[in-house]
Amino acid sequence: MKKIIFILTACILAVVSCDKIDSLLDTKNYQKADTSSFPQTEKDAEQLVNSAYSTMHSLYTGSIFRINLFRRMIASDDYYGGGSTSSKETTAADRLLAPSMDEDNSPWKSYYNGLFRCNFALEAITAMEDDKFTGDNKNWFLGQVHFMRAFWLWELAERYETFPLTLSTEVENMPKAEVDEIYKAIGDDLVEAIKLIPGKYGYSRDNNLAGRATKYAAEALLGRVWLFYTGFYKKSEMAGISKAQVISYLEECANTSVSKFDLEDDPREIWPYTNTYSSGIEYGADFDTYANHENLRWVGNHSKETVWGVHFSLTGNGYNRLPEWIGMRNSAQRPNKDSYPYAAGSNGNAPVNPLAVKEWYEDPDYGPQDKRFYGSFLAANEKKVKAGNPWFADGYVELPNFPGHDSKEIERTWFYPKKYQAVACYSDGAKSSLLNNFFNAVNGAVSNNPKSGNKNDAIYIRFADVLLMLDELKETTTGMNRLRARAGLAPYSGYTFERLQKERRWELFTEGMRFNDLRRWYPERAGEIIQQNQDGGYIEFKGKPTTYQELPGRSFSQRYALTRGFWMIPQEQIGLQEGMLTQNKGFEDQDNYLFVDGDLPY
Repeated sequence: MKKIIFILTACILAVVSCDKIDSLLDTKNYQKADTSSFPQTEKDAEQLVNSAYSTMHSLYTGSIFRINLFRRMIASDDYYGGGSTSSKETTAADRLLAPSMDEDNSPWKSYYNGLFRCNFALEAITAMEDDKFTGDNKNWFLGQVHFMRAFWLWELAERYETFPLTLSTEVENMPKAEVDEIYKAIGDDLVEAIKLIPGKYGYSRDNNLAGRATKYAAEALLGRVWLFYTGFYKKSEMAGISKAQVISYLEECANTSVSKFDLEDDPREIWPYTNTYSSGIEYGADFDTYANHENLRWVGNHSKETVWGVHFSLTGNGYNRLPEWIGMRNSAQRPNKDSYPYAAGSNGNAPVNPLAVKEWYEDPDYGPQDKRFYGSFLAANEKKVKAGNPWFADGYVELPNFPGHDSKEIERTWFYPKKYQAVACYSDGAKSSLLNNFFNAVNGAVSNNPKSGNKNDAIYIRFADVLLMLDELKETTTGMNRLRARAGLAPYSGYTFERLQKERRWELFTEGMRFNDLRRWYPERAGEIIQQNQDGGYIEFKGKPTTYQELPGRSFSQRYALTRGFWMIPQEQIGLQEGMLTQNKGFEDQDNYLFVDGDLPY
């Protein structure tokens, strides 16, 4: 059995210009330096902490399929796959398939890269003398790294279920760990983070604090992991952590006077499409957008509602390609008056499922009077969207003349997600020129490139989610009714599980929460539910009207029954493990899992 030792130096672990670890299973040493020379100072230790975050940011500059957030979006019943015939990754993910044997090789290595950075940081900082640190900084640093290690373990667990569990920098080729062992490691790290990170570090927009993990983020993440584990695996506790303990942690996070996190006044103002440059307000003009009509003002990145997310600075090097991948598509390949204020020209992946819109539209407890309804998606092309969806006859079409791109788009529904939509703006009140990205108008140093110019945060846990987790655990309506009041709806008179489910769905619509919610609520039936909620929805395949259909013999419910919603282990990693690492169920036979050109049934 080969022993693999990862010895990572300051050069490798720096936030900028990091060398990537080639593979979890590679046998070569990357540097010969060790902890005798690094870290030596508090500044060195902080650099190691920053390195634990940097891999997470780097995921968003490459293929978006490395990101679990996007996978969960596509696999849920909020979305269809969409894109074009070349967007095989999206169409495959929508059906729990894979376009190749090694599609997951890049994310697998990225996740282990992040994990090993955390392991190195924990070992190195723990070994440093306490007098090297100012005040409680040693605990603060260690707590953040414990949080980040838990985050990477959770990313691996929700994507692959089981995997080699490496909690030190010196590891051996090993088989997959047991599920309970993995979740114990996640729970231990999060509890340690809660203990170590000083409570004074709550919500803050200070330059050195925005985007950092807090004890309250650890409490919220523990709530999410605990709910998934106990629901999906039908357990009453997770690694000795009881329901009462989770409630206590979430209550502390929800205590605004302590954590400083809170709800924003309007849920729509969390998202960049409400920015004042695109609406023209910044220029003293009215550009006749939805944000103008509703008098909305974007609160900016790192909202007080973002308990945990990937934070992008307007002055930093990182950027977020998620808006590019789900951005609307037109033949001009750039924004114009028919798409404004959205930065059309992107990939057009992840069209919104029209049957989900219909369900929301017709729900007497919600409907179009819910501020979140038109705040979460937009309708385009008045003639086509209403011809394909007669129930939407009185619906608001935000972009009535948007033409799309007939020769490219598949599974186009004419309903588009708004929360992460790419957003354009004019350069001034006179509309002298049309910019590809409004962030360039906010700060001219930001690229006007539609890919590298996206600087909006990727939000993993919102304060609203914390309130809903508490309602679910305590069977109360306290959080739901706060959210309903904010959305302009009447309060619920009492708790029911169905009400909780609906409130989670519409509050968090298209944010990537739905897939795991269904899996934890209905571990065996989630595939059937998603298929039922998607089949028959109106789509257009390269301009031709039809309905969404399953693949013969490989329907979503069939694929879910095999995979339970997990993804394949990269074949390269199985080969490197010399037979010790086994493939996940549902991915043993290429004829069953491989998605290739021509597989769509249209």
